[in-house]
Amino acid sequence: MLSRRTILRVVVAAVAVLAVSLVADRAVPPASAGSPHTLYVDARIGDDDAPGTLPDQPLATLTEALRRTRPGTDILMAGYGDRLPYLGTGVHCPTVEGTAERPVVIRRNVYTNILRPVVLTTDTPVTGPWTLRETTAGHRTWSAPWPDRIRLFGDPDYGFVKIGGIALTGYAEPPGDYAHEAAWWSDGRLYLRSGRASPHDYAVTVKNGDAICLSGRSRHVRIDDLMVVGAVHAVRVEPGAVDVRVDHFVRHNVLDKDLIPADARSGFNPPISRFGPDCPCQVGQK
Repeated sequence: MLSRRTILRVVVAAVAVLAVSLVADRAVPPASAGSPHTLYVDARIGDDDAPGTLPDQPLATLTEALRRTRPGTDILMAGYGDRLPYLGTGVHCPTVEGTAERPVVIRRNVYTNILRPVVLTTDTPVTGPWTLRETTAGHRTWSAPWPDRIRLFGDPDYGFVKIGGIALTGYAEPPGDYAHEAAWWSDGRLYLRSGRASPHDYAVTVKNGDAICLSGRSRHVRIDDLMVVGAVHAVRVEPGAVDVRVDHFVRHNVLDKDLIPADARSGFNPPISRFGPDCPCQVGQK
């Protein structure tokens, strides 16, 4: 049985330890918005419910990483090439806010899988159900529900929709009957017209928006060393954003030019990058 003197010594020691702990807690400031902040993204082992702040506890998607950003966040993405692509932001444009001194950086994790690029895509399966809208001598037109607004700009874009291996040209507005292999989006539905294949016989995919889109409230963002294979725009920035810079960004099978307002491109210097013999891939071009 412990004596009173022994019990008193134990109590005094515990109080001393507690006091030292409290002093240490006051001496070491807690993490804040100004502290370094790295988020790891890994499509193979990641989980969007994970902390994301350690390489062995990464997030699974770029979308979740963008949701967790704060000034100074460095998003490091593990690359697996087109074998395991990441889904881009699509038709949704999150707000990403850094500061001039502490920008938000989105880049490839060069410490892992250095031989595999980070590939973003928006190629998305269309599950239907498909409704036959029109039958003519040369083609048929179907439609399926597609609630996400898809915006196409400029000239018609080859490969907006694919039925199996057949690429259909995308149009910003419903085209005339002259376009036998065509696709467009209107009023919450995706339309396709083909004389060669039926969506009931082959899988259908659509380029559902942009690889990276930022809202007009975004500030001070750096996008570096990524690749896009399949999107409407590789990068789209809504008017009002400030200081968005893109570097070492490879584009392949991208329908429209990047949309980055001139007032958002502080320090923007488009490099030329190439991917494959069929793609000029100059920044800002298809």
